[in-house]
Amino acid sequence: MAINNPTGDFFNPPSNMSQDFEEHRFEDLEGDELFWQTNKPKEEQIPWRKTSLTEGRNLKTQKIYSFDRKTKVFQKI
Repeated sequence: MAINNPTGDFFNPPSNMSQDFEEHRFEDLEGDELFWQTNKPKEEQIPWRKTSLTEGRNLKTQKIYSFDRKTKVFQKI
């Protein structure tokens, strides 16, 4: 009989509650697109919206910040 040992199993797919992100550069986003600065779900994830070629709005505080065009950002799939 097979023994179920979850700690020893090598196949452990991500849960269906996990979120998938794609990595982009800030300059590649279209205007008004949502993005996140991290793809790690354990960290506080604040959504941002691109407002111009070099600026994004923090949707939690509603403040606008400047971004380098080469900055790595993430979008949910």
